Amino acid sequence: MRETADSPGPSSFGRWLYEVRKKKGISVDQLAEDSGVSFVQVYNIESGRSQNPQPKTREKLTNALGTRPAAKVLAETKKEASVRDVGEFVDFDPHDDTNIPDEPGVYVFYDISDRPIYVGQSKSIRDRIVNDHVTRFWYRAPVVQNASYVRIEDEGLRAKIEKVMIKFLKSNAVINKQGVDRGAHAVVPVGGHAAREKK
Repeated sequence: MRETADSPGPSSFGRWLYEVRKKKGISVDQLAEDSGVSFVQVYNIESGRSQNPQPKTREKLTNALGTRPAAKVLAETKKEASVRDVGEFVDFDPHDDTNIPDEPGVYVFYDISDRPIYVGQSKSIRDRIVNDHVTRFWYRAPVVQNASYVRIEDEGLRAKIEKVMIKFLKSNAVINKQGVDRGAHAVVPVGGHAAREKK
């Protein structure tokens, strides 16, 4: 529950979750089991590695705890995760099939040390992940540990933001850079351009 150089500390929701869980004497393991949210995701929310969990994840956790955060907590969490004129960055567990967003946008996979290692975009993030990533050797934890996305409906804007993000990440976008996900919807090396529109 402390801020480090690697983490800005938990969001308002993360702090609320930790405090309520501790007050009720519930372990992370028990909350994970009761809510159906993975142990890793609960830990990530409380530690600050996941700043803005999806609404359905928050709902599962609050149902399991039997209490809801104040509207102020949710408003602060959303504000902390939003970038003006871009949107709200939302975290999700890429290994929980029920947690993968079925929305258009740009997404990032992070490794166990919270480094961004892959940037993708799609008109359906869920379809792209399920159809193109889940069966890949690199998709398993700890290589891919956590994920975030921002909803962007415009196809051209998604492609531009994806390209800029890959360029900014340089060698950290290991999976993009190495092109290990080649196929019909190939991930191209940094600076490259895919010939086909990604799903």
